[in-house]
Amino acid sequence: MKNFILFIGLLISMGSFAQQKITLNQSRQMALDYNKSLKSAKLKHYEAEAQRKEARTAYLPNIDGTASLTYLPSMDEISIPGFQLPVMDAGGNPTDHTVGFPGMDIGTEKLQYYNGQVAMQVPIYMGGQIRYANQMADKGVEMAGQAYQLQTDDVVYNTDNAYWHLVAFKEQLKVAYKYYEMLDSLELQMKDMYDLGLTPKSEQLIVTVQKNEAQLNLMKAENAYRIMKMNLCQIIGIDLNSDVELVDTLLLEPKLMIMENGVQQALVNRNELKMLDGQVSISELQKKSSLSMYKPQLGAQLSYGYMEIPNLVDGQTLTQASAQLSIPIVHWREKKHKKEAAQLRVQQAQLQLDETKDFVQLEVQQYMIRVNEAYEAILLANKNKDEAIESLDEVTASFDAGLNTTTDVLNAQASWLSANADLLNALAGYEVAKIAYLKGIGALKVMDTTDLNQL
Repeated sequence: MKNFILFIGLLISMGSFAQQKITLNQSRQMALDYNKSLKSAKLKHYEAEAQRKEARTAYLPNIDGTASLTYLPSMDEISIPGFQLPVMDAGGNPTDHTVGFPGMDIGTEKLQYYNGQVAMQVPIYMGGQIRYANQMADKGVEMAGQAYQLQTDDVVYNTDNAYWHLVAFKEQLKVAYKYYEMLDSLELQMKDMYDLGLTPKSEQLIVTVQKNEAQLNLMKAENAYRIMKMNLCQIIGIDLNSDVELVDTLLLEPKLMIMENGVQQALVNRNELKMLDGQVSISELQKKSSLSMYKPQLGAQLSYGYMEIPNLVDGQTLTQASAQLSIPIVHWREKKHKKEAAQLRVQQAQLQLDETKDFVQLEVQQYMIRVNEAYEAILLANKNKDEAIESLDEVTASFDAGLNTTTDVLNAQASWLSANADLLNALAGYEVAKIAYLKGIGALKVMDTTDLNQL
């Protein structure tokens, strides 16, 4: 049994020469650097930036070049028959003289036609469509940044959750190891008492059975601890079998965090609300853009071209400048119906925003309650732990004096184990509840969206 105790002790402290020490902040940053969903959100932000730059180009003139070659290998010749034309005098009156045109044949066999043109189109007034498109692109960039921050908050929360529960479980292993030592010591004591004829063999066996069960539970806990370490390793993006050592520890007597104006902060800071508010703005801009299609639109074009038909028309250039004005006149109330549809989309976006605001207010209230509950759980768990220690000391002393049974001692030791485990779970739960509250009010500022390009 001593060998098993030594083995468990080595498992808890193993890897002291190869452990990778990680703080909470380091694990957060590693998770942010590794997370695939976060990288995807970053790419979407870059995509929105590219789309904004694309929208800006609509203000600039477009220059396009075209060229064509036409070849007609089997076109029939064009024949112009002869005819007579009267000769006119100075006053424009016909005379008795005529001029004859003998006719001619135009060779069109293997006719070729060359044409090339460079044209520049300039938008002068498009009813505001270009301006609204650029404003929507700006909103798209803002919303992409907010989506990135939202994903960042999720990564940090999941990392903290895994980190603190692993810290608590590590401490629970130490408590379980100490509990096993208690049972091993009690078993030796019962064996000595049995050898002296002071207690029956059955009392020793009761302790042995309890110790064997504790041994099995301790081995299961070790396996669960390894799995929890693998989970953290997966989140922060390192090898699953890495032996990490967590630097941060649980505060045994934490202070209750201040939670004033939490709902108001959430309504201002939550990225979900910012994104939905941005969607309302985009719906408004889409409405204006759709209506701008029914305003006069003015554009200009300047072109320079070259045309040639070998053996028929010599090459020549042509410069042309033109302007086009389009004025909608009758569209059979199309504008009215399109405006109604756009307004309905605006109302839908606003309703979704209002509904989410109600949900956020309820959610923040729940987070506040959970923080208070977690803090109260710590106070109660500390009290239970103190009482369990006092009870164990008293029962042990009474047992040594022959006033308590073996079962009383085992129950007191089990209560001590449970009280310590409850306290550790409460401490970890409080840390997670705090980070959930900060995430809920939009105060979990890990990275500003202006630093996206530095990732």
